[in-house]
Amino acid sequence: MYYVCHKDIIAKLIIYVYTAGVKNKKIVSIRLNVMTLKQIFIANLKKKRKELGISQMKLSEMCDTTSNYIGQIEMGRRIPSFEKIEKIAGALGIASYELFIYEIESKKPKKIKTKEYLKKLPIEVKKEIIFHLISEIKKDVNDSFNYINYK
Repeated sequence: MYYVCHKDIIAKLIIYVYTAGVKNKKIVSIRLNVMTLKQIFIANLKKKRKELGISQMKLSEMCDTTSNYIGQIEMGRRIPSFEKIEKIAGALGIASYELFIYEIESKKPKKIKTKEYLKKLPIEVKKEIIFHLISEIKKDVNDSFNYINYK
């Protein structure tokens, strides 16, 4: 009987904490990360190269360029010609236009532990949670005694 009451209280706490968090939610301004075409190209080149597990040196060899050419491109020091872009894309096994596609990566919200979440809540919300927990525990205890008395 106690275990069932305990689960009910925890479920009610989670629901209450969630709603309390929504009530006190702060409005945050969103800043879009706008990239230049050069930055998009560099980011996509690095991403695809790393996904394939190819080093800068190996990619340079595959494209028939000097050993540090890809490194200079990835640091933004050199800009490849259209012909070199086609060679790089071919070596990566993709179409050249794919190096210019801007994808907005949506970051998954970081999951925080309940204990950490509760620590960050304002004191007023913490007091309210404690008040509701105590009242729920009292109700469950009274219900348990009523159940025992009826037997």
